[in-house]
Amino acid sequence: MWADDASKIDMLAYQPYADLITEIAVSERMNPLTIGLFGNWGSGKSTLLNLIEEQTSSNSNKKIAVVKINAWMFEGYEDAKTALMEAILQSMEENQTFFSNSKEKIKGLMNRVNWMGLGKNVLKQSIPWAISGMTGMPPFIMIPNSSDFESPEKVQEQIEKTQNWTKEYIKENPQENTVENIRKFREEFTLLIRESKVDNLLILIDDLDRCNPDRIVETLEAIKLFLSVEKTTFIIAMDENIISYSIKRKYPQLNDEGINVSTDYIEKIVQLPIKIAELAESDVKNYMLLLIAEMFLEERALNQLLEKLKEKGIFIKGEIISGTEILDIVQNEIEVNASKYKSGITETNFEQQIQIFNSIGSIVASSLKGNPRQTKRFLNTFYIRKRLAEIQRIEFNLAILAKLMVLEYVDSDLFKELFQWQFEHSGTPLQLKILEVGILGEQKEDEQLKIEEVTKNTAWLSDKMRRWFGTEPKLSDIDLSPYFYLAKDSISDRRLFSINLNQEQRKYINQICNLDTHIALRRKKIEQMLEMDEVTRNEILKGVLEKYHQDKAQLETLIVFYNSLPQYKSKIFEEFKKIDGKDFDLSEILLFRQLDGETFDKLKVYYIEKKNVDSKLWDIGGD
Repeated sequence: MWADDASKIDMLAYQPYADLITEIAVSERMNPLTIGLFGNWGSGKSTLLNLIEEQTSSNSNKKIAVVKINAWMFEGYEDAKTALMEAILQSMEENQTFFSNSKEKIKGLMNRVNWMGLGKNVLKQSIPWAISGMTGMPPFIMIPNSSDFESPEKVQEQIEKTQNWTKEYIKENPQENTVENIRKFREEFTLLIRESKVDNLLILIDDLDRCNPDRIVETLEAIKLFLSVEKTTFIIAMDENIISYSIKRKYPQLNDEGINVSTDYIEKIVQLPIKIAELAESDVKNYMLLLIAEMFLEERALNQLLEKLKEKGIFIKGEIISGTEILDIVQNEIEVNASKYKSGITETNFEQQIQIFNSIGSIVASSLKGNPRQTKRFLNTFYIRKRLAEIQRIEFNLAILAKLMVLEYVDSDLFKELFQWQFEHSGTPLQLKILEVGILGEQKEDEQLKIEEVTKNTAWLSDKMRRWFGTEPKLSDIDLSPYFYLAKDSISDRRLFSINLNQEQRKYINQICNLDTHIALRRKKIEQMLEMDEVTRNEILKGVLEKYHQDKAQLETLIVFYNSLPQYKSKIFEEFKKIDGKDFDLSEILLFRQLDGETFDKLKVYYIEKKNVDSKLWDIGGD
């Protein structure tokens, strides 16, 4: 399994970018500098920040102090500016290498941050400071515990403490106002860095795009207003679309005047934008295979594998890594003293799963939209289902599990349709066999007709699905029910499963509601319910109504019920009356024409008088 966070190992071939960004960041000629590391959610920004931090730490030529900040940590604070500045100062105070002799200066800067009144960084969930005499007081000096407010006397004691601190600060700084404090903060912050003898203070900010819009803008403003001084470099990882939205929301009036406020704003804050390109399909497939290697190989063996691939120029040339190539390197070119594989892993296990994902890698990559995080999530879901099957001792084939998961990611609607088919055919859907033969073989005219009889959904015939059908193993005549059991969290009929129905009854409902089946066959199936006992009939009707609530196309099924089962007419008539008048169109009226004349007229009067549906629409439908 893989954690949904930054990787410590460079499997995305980002090291050259990390080297370049580090070189620019520590250049004396370039600072003060703010670098924007732009990329979509899950694109690998955090991984790149890790590589930059590691590269900077190993730089022996310069004295680089690194501060790493997760902006999301400020989300619970009332003022992001204060929280950011205090977090940076605290990190500097803890740095014994460069700032061990600067504790008093750092303390003075912290006091100045508090006094500037940029806001209160007391967590929203904690006891509010909105108590008489305490509003606007500096939270850094003393954040009381809940026990400090247990009685009126303790509350008064906290007020007096805060007021005493305020009097002392005013006495020492009688002429200072906010503007003066900002100027002096910048002067003292600059002096602190000079006296520390560092060549560069590198501040890495991650997860800014996870914050709410106000926090995002406040953080950017704090960087520009207070912290961008000589010998400082900020590298901010962010999704440009989210940042742009936050700025436009903050300054909507400028947008109304036709000014592209977000672009101008970002350009003033960020001097050097660097965009992480979306991964190509070949990159995603390579990444997937390397993640499998990471799970099975010891770290030393994995690093040797990566080095061998780099030597071959795989990443630079943009070539696809084959499973055979990985296996050949691991088995014949890696030299390690201990085992190449992690505890409990055999060479056979590794080879089997590399080959599986080598087979499906290309089509999976085409559905993951160049996103490393989505790749991890796909693999995590796969291994969760694999482990669930092992715990329950379910017999299954890893390749079949992987192939069905590909369909689930490529087209969830087709995956759900396949679920319905296998459900109606005890796990081995005839429709799938017809599609497989028709698509993979030379389609004769009668076979094309069979495909059209199986499904009206032409998505099955797309190029992507042809690739899916061509991927091993073939699924004809295989019982798919265990695999859909493992994937039941993705099946849309969750509410149907919650009704008190056994498997045969659920299958019966799916057959009734299969709109691809000829209406005459469905009517015959519904009429067979007259032979059932009343309790079973009622439960099946509940299931059909649940289907209808999920898919309004099942109105056609309800009309067949109405005409075939008189005992349910009043209940179904009430369902007919629930259609929203705004959504009402000619298709509903044409379906209602299948009802008897008296029922049709009642619905016509109801919808015209109660739901304001245009009478002309009903007249057209009645012609």
